[in-house]
Amino acid sequence: MIRLAASLILLVGAAPLHAQTVDPTSVLGDTAMPPPDDVSQTFPYGITGKTPPSLTKINFEGQVPHHKHRINLRVFQGCPQIEISEGGRLWATWFGSNTQAERAPFHEGQFSVIATSADDGKTWKEVFVFDPSDLLGAGASDPLLWKDPEGNIRFIGLRNIDFKGHDDDFATSAWEFTMLDPEDEHTEWSAPRLLANTNISVMKPLIFPDGTILRSMDDFKLVGTPDAVRIRFLKEDADGDPLFVSELPADPDASFAEQMPIIRKDGSLFTFYRARSGQKFAESFDGGKTWEPGGYFPMQFSINTKCILKTLPSGRVLLVANDVQTKDDNGKTIYVYRDEHGQEREIESPRTPRTRMTAYLSDDDGRTFPHKILLCDDGQISYPSATIGDDGSLYIVYDQGRGTIGQHTIFLSKITEEDILAGELVDGESFLNRIVSRPSDQGGGRREGDTL
Repeated sequence: MIRLAASLILLVGAAPLHAQTVDPTSVLGDTAMPPPDDVSQTFPYGITGKTPPSLTKINFEGQVPHHKHRINLRVFQGCPQIEISEGGRLWATWFGSNTQAERAPFHEGQFSVIATSADDGKTWKEVFVFDPSDLLGAGASDPLLWKDPEGNIRFIGLRNIDFKGHDDDFATSAWEFTMLDPEDEHTEWSAPRLLANTNISVMKPLIFPDGTILRSMDDFKLVGTPDAVRIRFLKEDADGDPLFVSELPADPDASFAEQMPIIRKDGSLFTFYRARSGQKFAESFDGGKTWEPGGYFPMQFSINTKCILKTLPSGRVLLVANDVQTKDDNGKTIYVYRDEHGQEREIESPRTPRTRMTAYLSDDDGRTFPHKILLCDDGQISYPSATIGDDGSLYIVYDQGRGTIGQHTIFLSKITEEDILAGELVDGESFLNRIVSRPSDQGGGRREGDTL
């Protein structure tokens, strides 16, 4: 197979640089946990970066009705993720706040919601929150749901604590919980596992046929530092032990990289990563140990925002992304798209690349994406996540207007490959933009005069 980076080098002007592997501890930090009787494990007496967080059950029979995580207090939410159990129960997660918009690096006042649906997304119930605010005012960010090689659903919560210089190595830490009964809306969970002291919770891991996994990593604290190496991958064995960490060379165009690799038919790996003017790509021909950056992908989409890639059981590759391009108009950047007739149209409202959420299919391992269906163009739409049902249905979530009055909505669409190939819904079970969560429908949400 001709390498995509080599075949596109004249188009994108990229140099075939190679990444390298590094010592996992140098990237993850020392993730070994202290003994149970260590002061850090006996909350509330000794809080350190290794004091484990917990999940809080909400909306259960007998709960006090006026708890602090109820939806009618929420003014901001977004960045959803979706997963499905073997029995067909849907699970979703996203972050939210009762007080403000997202504020890095510590995300004070922010928590992650876990919700579930037993009726194919018609109705949803919020059942858990990941809220580490009791630990020195910690905030949550970038939650993730994913399904491991054994079919277990796991949740990753990212915790951010300002230790005022005392334990800064784990000011940010990623913790992973495993559902013990994903068919139960109030499932029990495993004890949390400390994964890393960096962001490892935005993109679903890649599962290899041998049960090993590749996790995408990005040190968000270094965003905006052009010479910093940030885009990394952690390879774990089937027992979760680190095998290696690989990294791409520093890329000043990369923002929050949010890379999500796939395995191509020849065994090589391919990924997009988020950059200022669209999506760049990289390839690996040794299982993820080294990577060849290829520069900007010729098709422009998801400009400085998240997209996802997923190989489907059919062998086709699913891409969910914002179908928006840029064009120079007398020195002014405008956003455009092509309609169903191939005519170029300017996007007048909202003037943003974060709209026109679209599902694409590739027949050639991600070289081209000729098939597509528009999912949503109602306002500012971003941050997709997808999972696959046993019947091949594609469940896709994304957010709308995170802090916009009347919006901050989490949407769910259910489609099939046939829908994407047709460019419209042809399956009778498919639907678009079913509401998972909208605080303003429940007496909450941002109101006129609120400043976030």
